[in-house]
Amino acid sequence: MINKINLSPVGGKNQIKQANGVTSPLKQNDVIEFQGVKTSATSLASAYQALNGIKTAKTINFAGLKDLSELEKSIITPKEIRVPDLFNIPENIDLPLKKMPEGFEKFNAAGLNVIKEQEGTKDKITVTNDRGYVIFVGKMEQGLGKKPLVTYKQGKFMPEITIKDPSLDGKAIKMFAGSELIGDGFEFKMPGHYEPAPNKGMKEISFTGRTVITTLNKEPRTINAVDSYIDSGLQKETIKGDYADVVEANDPTVIIPAGGFGERFFNITRENENKPSGKLPTDDRFRIIGTTLNLAASAGILKGDGTDDVKYLSQNHEIPEGDGIYYVSKYKTDGGAISEGLKRDIIRNDKDSIILNADIFTNADISRVYNALKTLPNAALVIPYYPVNPQRAKSFGLLGIEQDKNGNLQIKEFLEKPKYTSDAPMPNDFVSPGDYDKAMKEYAKVQTALDPNDENKFLANPGLYFLSKEAQKVLMAQGILTPNETGLGGNVMPKIVALANEGKLIDENGNEMKVYTVPLEAKGGKPAVWDDIGTAEAYLKLIKDVAYEVSLHGTTPNNKYYGVPEFVLQDFANNSDLESGIVFDSQQAQYALNEFALKYGVNSIRGNIFVAGK
Repeated sequence: MINKINLSPVGGKNQIKQANGVTSPLKQNDVIEFQGVKTSATSLASAYQALNGIKTAKTINFAGLKDLSELEKSIITPKEIRVPDLFNIPENIDLPLKKMPEGFEKFNAAGLNVIKEQEGTKDKITVTNDRGYVIFVGKMEQGLGKKPLVTYKQGKFMPEITIKDPSLDGKAIKMFAGSELIGDGFEFKMPGHYEPAPNKGMKEISFTGRTVITTLNKEPRTINAVDSYIDSGLQKETIKGDYADVVEANDPTVIIPAGGFGERFFNITRENENKPSGKLPTDDRFRIIGTTLNLAASAGILKGDGTDDVKYLSQNHEIPEGDGIYYVSKYKTDGGAISEGLKRDIIRNDKDSIILNADIFTNADISRVYNALKTLPNAALVIPYYPVNPQRAKSFGLLGIEQDKNGNLQIKEFLEKPKYTSDAPMPNDFVSPGDYDKAMKEYAKVQTALDPNDENKFLANPGLYFLSKEAQKVLMAQGILTPNETGLGGNVMPKIVALANEGKLIDENGNEMKVYTVPLEAKGGKPAVWDDIGTAEAYLKLIKDVAYEVSLHGTTPNNKYYGVPEFVLQDFANNSDLESGIVFDSQQAQYALNEFALKYGVNSIRGNIFVAGK
């Protein structure tokens, strides 16, 4: 008996998958038997599709769905789990991971339990996960005449509570782990930690949750974000890099991988944006990708004089080809698209390449790293390093180094997210002595990534790569830079490092090429500040840190973020409340929150809260 129907959104080619694993086309009038009932297969599939509110069809495992209630089925979407009105749920919700339909498990990585009960004269909603962690506790007075709408969203990463109300004038209050909102007749709390302002200590509100919510890569949005920056003329306002003249003389190509889905950031961008085009708390000229464009402008690559030539490699083909837009194959990572671009000479393969992430926030002067590429002996590749503490090092790729006779730091190997940093493995942690020996070898490798200037820090790879044109020629000839080798940090760069250290990376003059690392520095050689805008909580923390620096030093060179456009620093400060920890996407959001607070007699609102457009 057929127990699965695979609904493909491409060309309406629905299929059936039988118990023996054979898949065949499903015709409209085919009749199948399911749980003793004969019906049209497409009718059955459409019914289940409608029942679950699924817009982008995926394989639905009926055996998994039949154990869920109608309410539980209705809240599962292709992108996340959504409870549209927490205080009006007709029944408790129990979605342990094992009962999620096939293809949707990742949206429920920690389980979801929603319990509605009465506490005195109040309705109480408690949201927990399978591990027993409390994600949200909300209380609302029964029969409250006016009340805000409370919705819940959950995926792989941070859960999110969204508060909507007409008084917010189209804005919404987004609560994350470590936040609370208390008003007349209600109180909402998401346990966790938050910093009202950096360096003022962590304040407890209890569990740090996780949520993810995925979205497709929306190519037109990236183009619009880049166009907004280019058309604004902000290139002319950047502070010129220390070695911008070296960059201009050699005319390298800047490559910005911006093809990620941004699923870890979906609870900030929602359906409207992907991460590169995500809105910072400043005007439309400077979205998240603006930081990377600003790096290129300060190095003299984007000038704002009408000569800026921006090309796009379209993997999803959501935009018309032509006029600087080139279709390439769809790859799992951007590395494949970059390799195909080089192979087809869309990206100039006779020029040096500077590869910069699209979702970072930094005041680095990339002209300093590029100058190192041009001056270090036989440099094939330079990857700058960013010092991080031992605990943070476990979340990064590290650069194992060795000093050459001239004191230059050569990269010997990549160390991806090491388990052991400052703490060596202990023998009693292992059953087999062989496992302990392997762990000790890994620990020894990690120690080669210690910062030579600070033995308490490790050299992290910030994902910025400076590749010489000579190396590109050799790598393409050797089949290293090919579309099949798609992962820059996972595949391509480690192979370049290995080839160089084996003496197999030889330029056309017979010289052995080397790979180096240098510190990531701001203008004048000061240590740069670098952050990966990875999650909503990290994003809010970054904004508050910038605001704190502005409160101490204004936008002068004493501000550690000096080099980021002045108006961005000022806007971050103007849209942050360092006492409550709230971040706003605009001044309109601040006005909206004031109206909400007046309407509901709010006496406490604090923590990791973002007030923004829906």
